[in-house]
Amino acid sequence: MKTTLLSIIISLFLIAGLSAQNKYSDVILSDAKKSADAQLAYDIDEYMSYMHPNVIEMGGGVDLVKESVNQQLTTYKKMNVDVVSITHGDPGPLVQAGSEIHCILSATTKLKQGEGEFDSVNNWLAVSSDQGASWTFVDMAYYNEGSLKIYLPDYNPALVFPQN
Repeated sequence: MKTTLLSIIISLFLIAGLSAQNKYSDVILSDAKKSADAQLAYDIDEYMSYMHPNVIEMGGGVDLVKESVNQQLTTYKKMNVDVVSITHGDPGPLVQAGSEIHCILSATTKLKQGEGEFDSVNNWLAVSSDQGASWTFVDMAYYNEGSLKIYLPDYNPALVFPQN
């Protein structure tokens, strides 16, 4: 009887754990990698294709955002900082936000300056407006929860931001 009860309890925990996993993890990580690869290759157009459209629109449009991204990359070069890699952790829980699906994705950017290397860890907000088929991203290094509500009117406060 104790063995049966223990088996049932363990099974319930396993089922709960599986249901808590993000069912779009593979697609989110694939699109995040494409975004990161474009950034590493200085392919600004491709990189911007993975930005949430509201960020581009409210950032002044394609030309102004492209100029801003280019300035950031130029500043890195002037400071002799190379972006070596961008990696991502597992996507967090999914949250419905109006017609979009949101989740948080941790990002680690490895930077090199001279002989030194260091990691910059932050979060990306992953957003799907097509039921998880594709994902765009908002780098949360530039936004907080308050400003995010301006860019994403259907923002759901149930979204949990891990501490960096």
